Formats: sequence, C-alpha cells, structure tokens
Amino acid sequence: MTKEFKTDAFESIHSSAEALLKIGAIDQATMREFDEACMAEASAENSDQEDSSELNS
Repeated sequence: MTKEFKTDAFESIHSSAEALLKIGAIDQATMREFDEACMAEASAENSDQEDSSELNS
C-alpha cells in the first residue's frame, strides 16, 4: 500500500512531522494526527478493488 497525500503541501508537512517523530520532538499520538490530516482517504471504489484482488490471489 502506497501513501497518498491530499496535496504536495500535505506531503511536505507529513515528511517534516516524520522527521520530528524520528528525533523525538513529537510522539506517536501526534504523528497519527498528522497522518489523519495529511493522508487522502481511499475511495470506496479503490478499497473494493483492492479487497477483490486480495480475494482472487
């Protein structure tokens, strides 16, 4: 599964947050908030296609 961001700006923000997490400046709970804010939600159609392909494997 690849990460999909809402915009390029959110991708940059998320990248900075990952760096802050790595050095201990933010905690995992804060990182999850960045994940929710920055990551694009998978559409229902994409989720259905992924589920179907997993079942066919």
